[in-house]
Amino acid sequence: MPVIRKILPTELPQYRAHLLRLDRADRYARFTGTLSDEAVERHCAAIDWGRTVILGAFENGVLRGAVELCGDRILWPQQAEFGISVESTLQGKGVGSTLVRRILTVARNRGIRHVHMMCLSENVRMRALARRFGGWLALDSGEITSRFELPPPNQFSLALEALEDGTGAFNSILSGNAILGRLPTPSPQRLAA
Repeated sequence: MPVIRKILPTELPQYRAHLLRLDRADRYARFTGTLSDEAVERHCAAIDWGRTVILGAFENGVLRGAVELCGDRILWPQQAEFGISVESTLQGKGVGSTLVRRILTVARNRGIRHVHMMCLSENVRMRALARRFGGWLALDSGEITSRFELPPPNQFSLALEALEDGTGAFNSILSGNAILGRLPTPSPQRLAA
């Protein structure tokens, strides 16, 4: 399983690269329509980190999946929406389920009571994910709108997010150390010099 953790604003280039790597079908599914490379660039440049949380799935230090939660406390105080993308090499391995479960916890802990997700009607995987996590599905002009009703945060949900944040950070460090551990070691002659 890849390392899953929150993405920092300084890691925006990794998020952009991930979205640009999505094949045509996956990009179409993520944005519920065709999006050019330039439009993906604009989407990333417009991210307001004050109202957006992005969780990422990192494999060997490369972002391969992400879920983007965005809300507006002034216009929609208790509502947010999310979009999810997983590169084809990780699809069908539980990464999407883990990202959705974790982003719903993040939303709940921020006092969000209603989370919306849109997907294409033919996106069977996203419909299954929505049902799995209690989303109410509605068909609207060929798109599925899913709505998740979240309870208020409690000590368990707050502790769960903190634990998962710590685990993600720790696993990132371990993953980085494992990569550094594979660097060639200097020869004894160089050490003596």
